[in-house]
Amino acid sequence: MITKISKTKKKNLAQIAYEEIRDRIYHNKIQPGELINESSIAEELSISRTPVREALRMLASEDIIEVKDGVGTYVKLLSIKNIKDIFEVRKALEVIAIKTAIYKITELEITELENDFMLLKRKYDMGTLTKEEFANVDMKFHQLIFAKCENNYAKGIFEEMSLKIKQYQYISYESLNNSEESIAQHLQMINFIKDRNLKELITFLENHINWSLKLLLMEK
Repeated sequence: MITKISKTKKKNLAQIAYEEIRDRIYHNKIQPGELINESSIAEELSISRTPVREALRMLASEDIIEVKDGVGTYVKLLSIKNIKDIFEVRKALEVIAIKTAIYKITELEITELENDFMLLKRKYDMGTLTKEEFANVDMKFHQLIFAKCENNYAKGIFEEMSLKIKQYQYISYESLNNSEESIAQHLQMINFIKDRNLKELITFLENHINWSLKLLLMEK
């Protein structure tokens, strides 16, 4: 019984470390190419290095970090090819997802999305918008599409890719220079969802993702 409890506790600590490191990578607090300091993270979380190592193994299996023998563990660099590949798959997945999601998203959810993006617009106009706020609302929109879609395979692949997508998007939010245009594009997509206009929504969604990719590559 003691052994079982110990293993469970260790697993929980590893999960805590995993989520903390993922969050830091997502928010660019640990940047691509940067060394991950096991000892520092363990000390900050008041845990041993063992669950931190387990968390790093989990992240390595997701291709988020890489272990360089004799050197250390690093956040994987964002290559242009990787970014293009991710966005190509993301676009295909979102088109698949929206084909059923457009009819499942409720009027209440549409209103909530409209309110979220209108609030972002007001904050942008006042100069108080933060990249964290923008990133959270943006991801909420795209996650809702997958939450409402009926293709479980598309959902699963998107979930596996979600950290990479968030990581790339967060970099593109650094300056917030294009926030006004992005907000306008999202509000237009919400209007297409409200009208259940699938044809126009797919075209606009594809163009939006292409535009987002172009901005990200400019940041690179």
